[in-house]
Amino acid sequence: MFTLQLLLALILTCLPVWVWLERLVPMGTTCRRLLIGGYTLFLGMMLVTLIMRFLSVIGVSFSVGSIGGVGAFVFFAGVLAPRSWRMTALPSKPAPVLNRQIAGIHRLVFGICLAMLAGRVLVLGLEIGTRPLFAWDALQHWTKQAKVFFDQGSTAPYVALNEWLAMGGKGVYTNMHPDYAITTPLLQTWTNVALGSWHDSLMSFPWLLIFVSLGLVFYAQARVAKIDSTTAIAATYMALSLPYLNVQVALPGYADLLVALSFLAAFAAFYNWSCDRQAWQALLCILCALCGLLVKNEGFYWFLTFGSGWLLASLGVKRGLLVGGTLLLGLLLVLWLMPDTWVIAGHSLQELSLGYRPEAWTAVYVSFLKHDNWHFLSYLFLAALAMFIWHARQLAPMLAPVAAIVLSALALYLCLYLFTRYSFGAVRMTSLNRVALQLMPVVAFFTLLVYASVSRNRVLAPAQQR
Repeated sequence: MFTLQLLLALILTCLPVWVWLERLVPMGTTCRRLLIGGYTLFLGMMLVTLIMRFLSVIGVSFSVGSIGGVGAFVFFAGVLAPRSWRMTALPSKPAPVLNRQIAGIHRLVFGICLAMLAGRVLVLGLEIGTRPLFAWDALQHWTKQAKVFFDQGSTAPYVALNEWLAMGGKGVYTNMHPDYAITTPLLQTWTNVALGSWHDSLMSFPWLLIFVSLGLVFYAQARVAKIDSTTAIAATYMALSLPYLNVQVALPGYADLLVALSFLAAFAAFYNWSCDRQAWQALLCILCALCGLLVKNEGFYWFLTFGSGWLLASLGVKRGLLVGGTLLLGLLLVLWLMPDTWVIAGHSLQELSLGYRPEAWTAVYVSFLKHDNWHFLSYLFLAALAMFIWHARQLAPMLAPVAAIVLSALALYLCLYLFTRYSFGAVRMTSLNRVALQLMPVVAFFTLLVYASVSRNRVLAPAQQR
């Protein structure tokens, strides 16, 4: 019965977004079905939480009928939407013909990677379905809110502890972070609403969907970027087998994996938009980047990084760097002049207590280059960055915009732990990896793009010389 209820929840989550993506993504797009599937899972989960917020505003209690009813309205609106505005996919070059021996090796590698990914999904699904609630943030924050939302059938106001005490706890609730976004507990609430009762294990089913969505988006957008299927599936396995990423799925309850999916989905769409200038990719990029703002405060800063990529993609590398450098100086001037008490994305300069904390460097080094959190991804990224610089003349026109996004995000990450009071999160190894997880799928995708571009140039150069 639980299986049927989860299947119903999945259908109600996906159908309203699927019908719109069917209208949006052009026919003939490479890996179109997988691309639509990956973005449908992600945007469907985000849409469900927005529907629940809407129901709370109008005073309608959460139920399968109320949430599914609004979802049905969105679905039928998509069914009635005209198809005339759907774009036509740009013609793609035919894949090179491989001899039988090489083609057989490619199929073997593809099959092995696919089998390992399927096995990983199965194992993680068993972990989620059978393990009681365990993760720290889930116990201390997110799931407490989900329990309240589920019991009340609507969202509830959360305030700081001193306000809660002053009000005697009447009509309000409190926790350690009352200002955090409520998207994560709403996902847990929706799963329990679909199940019809509170279930400590199965309510974490969305984390398995996030894992699957991340893989589908990674692979499909890599194929749209004209990367061959074998390389794309191998890189997808590399990204989905990152140890810390798997920990976040097996011990669900944290919001960082959802931020990682939001950033990756926007980043991959941005790259393909920067290459082909297709409007549907730009729309996917904007939607997914905005979704990150609904999950955690960090989503605001990752959203800002797309500004650097957009400047280079729109103005060219030289002019983009000049304008970007000018804007950066202006931003630093604004930060210097603005009052310490102004709050941006949940933080004020007074709270951040700006200052250089060199002791955090050791933790950053150990986490990325010694611990087994990311396998060899950190080393592969450094090698890719070196190759990008070495082949800058050939690669910059295509990869400079996404390189600007990645480097901007990493710079913000280092600033957080080297120049703010949150350096204790690095020194104590408490939040260092959780925030890094939000960036690592994007780092993996960028590394793949550099590798594929360098390989493509090496193949084309001898032919051009002849």
